[in-house]
Amino acid sequence: MAGRRVLQLGAAAVCLATSACVQQPATEQGRGAKDLYDLFTVIAAVIFVIVAGLIGFSILRFRKKRGDETLPEQFHTNTKLEILWFAIPQLIVIGLFVGSVMVLNDTDRVRDETDVTVNVTSFQWGWRFSYEGTTVTIESLPDSQAEIFVPVGETVAFNLESEDVIHSFYVPKFFVKRDVVPGRTNRLEVVIEEPGTYTGRCAEFCGLLHDRMDFKVTALEPAAFDEWLASND
Repeated sequence: MAGRRVLQLGAAAVCLATSACVQQPATEQGRGAKDLYDLFTVIAAVIFVIVAGLIGFSILRFRKKRGDETLPEQFHTNTKLEILWFAIPQLIVIGLFVGSVMVLNDTDRVRDETDVTVNVTSFQWGWRFSYEGTTVTIESLPDSQAEIFVPVGETVAFNLESEDVIHSFYVPKFFVKRDVVPGRTNRLEVVIEEPGTYTGRCAEFCGLLHDRMDFKVTALEPAAFDEWLASND
């Protein structure tokens, strides 16, 4: 009975931990980051259940009963067991490290050629979006938040610069973000997989109107995007 309760509590803990991973990313790079996040969460939940289960089992199974003066069998060393509980954590850490490096390399990858490049300049408190190779420039201000357009299924590069303080370019559905630092150009490349409109914002406190630095990114089919870009150039 006690063992069944421990298992039920463990299963509930796993469900609760994994239920946090519900948001689906809209980008190819974000999907890799989410898969890695989910893997970390599941492994952490499994380890928690095992450790908590063993502790609970030990408390229930070996608790001292009234009038029982018999001590459990004692042992001070078990070489095989010690090697096992050293090797398993090491393998888990190495595996997660390798997976993290692979996802990070994909997220930070800079291609020689991209389909669309948008130069983004942040300032207190807004954004300026300029499409490279065109005359199209869109400015987003606290009282006039802008909407920019990008194509679906193509590589879109954002070159990020700041005119004043540190900002952060963040579109939650992209699942990745980049700090925007004065005197430095950071770059974010994404491939958006689904058409739709996604809210973006500054994720670094940058002053009085920080909370009003929102903008929208609308992903269109390539033909529709080309038409929009041509009509605004």
